[in-house]
Amino acid sequence: MRATETRTSQLSFFGRLADDLTRKVILPPDMIAVREKDGTPSLKKSDGYFAFADLAPSSAEYRIQVGGTAFQNRTVAKALPSVASIEVTFAGEDELYLTIVDVTAAQSRVTFDPIDAVPPVEAGAVVLGQSGFSATLVETLEGPNLTFAVLSSVAGLAANQLVRIIRSKNLLVRPGPYYSFPAGVTVVALKVVAGDQDGAPIPGARIDISKINGSAGSVVDVAGLNLNVFDLGGGPRSALLLDDDDKTATTNERGDAVFYIAGAKSITSVALTVSKSQFQSKTQVVNMIAKTRNTQKIVLAGL
Repeated sequence: MRATETRTSQLSFFGRLADDLTRKVILPPDMIAVREKDGTPSLKKSDGYFAFADLAPSSAEYRIQVGGTAFQNRTVAKALPSVASIEVTFAGEDELYLTIVDVTAAQSRVTFDPIDAVPPVEAGAVVLGQSGFSATLVETLEGPNLTFAVLSSVAGLAANQLVRIIRSKNLLVRPGPYYSFPAGVTVVALKVVAGDQDGAPIPGARIDISKINGSAGSVVDVAGLNLNVFDLGGGPRSALLLDDDDKTATTNERGDAVFYIAGAKSITSVALTVSKSQFQSKTQVVNMIAKTRNTQKIVLAGL
């Protein structure tokens, strides 16, 4: 009798994608995860995990393109030092950024400006702050109009400091220009064209937020992650916190790009710097109406 052949695979990389706006896991068939080098698709699980198997260990980084229907694709890179599997995750992904308004030591509680709605952050989540602060979340954060969090410790925290609350290890993918944004989100939808208002669309143009409400912002290191702090006109309590990915976009093949800001922040203007090889860079101020969709066409002149 011929022995039954069996074949085993060695898991190399795995990860899970989530919507940057809602933080909901993106499930098959709406998710994309492929090796950038040859387009090899990942394995997909019903709970949203993707995986690549049987890759050779390499000190050079493997590049994986991830995204999904109505989302912007992004490329992530990870080395594979050995045959041990690696989760594809990075600092500053599925996190909640907060500016502390007040600290109540007796209740181990920090307060912050009201947040319209917070997807669940489970008790036990790691909380990181400036000057080496680290604690955990004692009570789950969830729901509308949240104003405080209870931590395992508040020693060393003070008003106007920044904290990061780590919700999960999920990789975030950003909604694209054709995403169906819910009501209450401040959106600026952009089209970049060449020469004049009727010019051809420019794909691959980089767009950076340089100012919000006239504020050029400042950079604060919070446990190794740079957060860009934009003062919206009311001091630290009204500041908008963005990581580097939040303030950069790239136009697609139709010349379209989008930025979005959830919540009650009062956004009145955004200054955008647009750059693309063979074109003159340009900074344009877009006047905004908060909690609505704002549109703007940006014209670049050739060199």
